[in-house]
Amino acid sequence: MKVLFLHGWHSVVGGVKPTYLKNSGHEVINPALDDDDFDAAVLTAQIEYDQRQPDVIVGSSRGGAVAMNIESGDTPLVLLCPAWKNWGTTRTLKVNSVILHSRADDVIPFCDSEELIANSGLPPEMLIEIGIDHRLADPEPLAMMLEQCEGFGIIDPSQNASASENKNGIVQPMSENAEPSMEMVFNFFADVERKGPGSEASTLKTLSLLKDLPAKPRIVEFGCGTGVASIPLARSLDCELTAVEIHQPFLDKLAENASREGVGDRIKTVQADMGEPPFPEKSFDVIWSEAAIYNVGFEHGLRLWKPLLRSGGYIAVSEVVWLTEEPPQKAKEFWDSDYPLMTTLDANLATMRKVGFNPIDHFVLPSDDWQGYYGPLQEHVTAYRSSHAGNQSAQALADSLQYEIDLWKECGDSFGYCFFIGRAD
Repeated sequence: MKVLFLHGWHSVVGGVKPTYLKNSGHEVINPALDDDDFDAAVLTAQIEYDQRQPDVIVGSSRGGAVAMNIESGDTPLVLLCPAWKNWGTTRTLKVNSVILHSRADDVIPFCDSEELIANSGLPPEMLIEIGIDHRLADPEPLAMMLEQCEGFGIIDPSQNASASENKNGIVQPMSENAEPSMEMVFNFFADVERKGPGSEASTLKTLSLLKDLPAKPRIVEFGCGTGVASIPLARSLDCELTAVEIHQPFLDKLAENASREGVGDRIKTVQADMGEPPFPEKSFDVIWSEAAIYNVGFEHGLRLWKPLLRSGGYIAVSEVVWLTEEPPQKAKEFWDSDYPLMTTLDANLATMRKVGFNPIDHFVLPSDDWQGYYGPLQEHVTAYRSSHAGNQSAQALADSLQYEIDLWKECGDSFGYCFFIGRAD
């Protein structure tokens, strides 16, 4: 199924929601929409729609208003907390539309969606109350978004020999034969302590490069996982650390680990999308992120997070980079597909300066940091493959991770993670 995903205001291309759809086996068209010019955003969306002819359009917040204001014929709309009163002129929905909205939304009132459904003459059940906040990025609304897209989208039965019909009579593949879902990926990594390359030694080396920190600095870590960096930081420094992660079970495990290590009073957990940080400007002295900024892109992440820093604050992030000008074709094809924004170490240093950070230091993570990640991961992949022998989605996930491990063994000298440390101008 082909999905046109229209992101919210100041949200990021490739965020949690479009990634969830992509990881569930669907082709996702996710154009960058102009944040300042609504008409330009609508034009971009219209061009993508006309050229790509998607099966379903998903619009999140301002992107929901964009979706309502393009000419999309009878293509279904799945709208997430649509900001229709804030942007555009369209005030009704087509018949094949559904809205997902949290009553706890403190950005776009839930009653706006009730009014839109009433204006459109749609039945009340086309407004689905779900989620805990405006972002709709926790597992339940993500799963519901996928369900609504698949309920509207027509899938070619020839793509799957085990196709079946859902309750709406629309042909869908059996879930066990689908591509790995985001929920499956989260469940897999629940039992993997380290979610990406790195080590406590590299974390503490980076911390040692941050000079003149205030007493009890305020630190935010984006993409904290279960705390492999948060806990060493809190052990080594009297600080107030806010650990941000999209997946609540990871945060629950982090809190348990922090309490056991005696630093629970220094760490506060926040479930949030790193692409939509829920913090006021100038809240922190240090921004930290290990092997996670790729989720929003290096430059976009720096621009997005910089306003959160106090004057003279630090940013410390690790990012995958090319270590050679001519990488092996196999490695290039993998990273061009998996992370097309990947570039060189020098290019990222130039980006830091462009965004307004003075690069303080940087270093490439040693190969032991990769082995410390891929060694346990290999063991888990092998066990997971055996314990999920009849599940094609699980086997596909294991295959993709095995390919990544084998690629590192073969071509790992051509790419690596680099820690970048900068100070806000």
